[in-house]
Amino acid sequence: MTVFDRVNLPKLQADVLAGRVDSDTLLPDLVEHIDTQLYNLYANLVTGEHSASPASRRGNPTYAYRQSVKRNKLRRILKSKPISFTHGGATYSHLFFLTLTIDHNVMSRDEANFFITSKGRGISRFFARFEKFIEGGYSKVIVKESTSSGYPAVHLVLYLEKPLKVKFHRKSNSYRPDPSDPYTRRILSRWKNLENWNSKSPIWKVGFIDVYAFTSDNMGIKGYSNPINYISKYITKSLDIDHISELRVCKRVSELPVKYRTAVWTILNNILWNSHTWVISKAFKEDMDHLDEEKDSKGVWMWVDTVTRSDPRLYEWMGYDINNLDPNLLSRSSFKPV
Repeated sequence: MTVFDRVNLPKLQADVLAGRVDSDTLLPDLVEHIDTQLYNLYANLVTGEHSASPASRRGNPTYAYRQSVKRNKLRRILKSKPISFTHGGATYSHLFFLTLTIDHNVMSRDEANFFITSKGRGISRFFARFEKFIEGGYSKVIVKESTSSGYPAVHLVLYLEKPLKVKFHRKSNSYRPDPSDPYTRRILSRWKNLENWNSKSPIWKVGFIDVYAFTSDNMGIKGYSNPINYISKYITKSLDIDHISELRVCKRVSELPVKYRTAVWTILNNILWNSHTWVISKAFKEDMDHLDEEKDSKGVWMWVDTVTRSDPRLYEWMGYDINNLDPNLLSRSSFKPV
């Protein structure tokens, strides 16, 4: 059991918010948490077969694979939707990407990460304000990323039923909302202070919002082919503990080389604050449910238990003679029951 397990997490969160624990020092605990190899045991209710597979934990390869499956479904959904159209010489788009960040002078790193949780209610208040002035419905995908400083960067993909006028900005090489259209200006003026674009967002209040728009022919953002690929760039990758020596040597996230900090902070903060990896609106979820999925033709598999790799029950479940096992087998990281 680690400090991030469910029974310990509420106390750890309270200690971090009270300043008794510095989240920067939780790197060794994070490595231990990810490095703990658990296996789920399954039984087939039809055939009686047994199976064991690595348990999904944030930061490990199994978890990263599961997120990549969701990413691929969301990409397919976006491809099936109308993104933009031209009318009267102007371009209008349904699809937008927002990044919400928090001013470091407004709250501390840990306060900011708590603020964007369901208990902190920062994001739910943002959408409550947003829904007061938008016309028509919308679908959303939210992913909470961290910056190299540990502060959050909340990424939103919004699909609006009523489109906004957009135009291409050469400086940023991207499409942005065009305030020359009255409705677009009304929406944009809530996201951004149009008199001072570098000031805090009127609707977000605690920091800043960056806004991008997309067209059917231009779905790329910051070197990625589409916004779903961009927001999932860290959650679809595992933390390679065995090949990044600094993860076992450093005692603080801030001691790591800068190139690793964003990924580590993203995983650490999502585990620490028990944040959903994705927040996907009902409309997108229904679209995902309608996608074709592979069906198991051999019956229904039932979860039985979760055990560590060194637990003899794992080997008994898979049919090994526990009395004749090589004593070193239980510690071999290369052993794969499936």
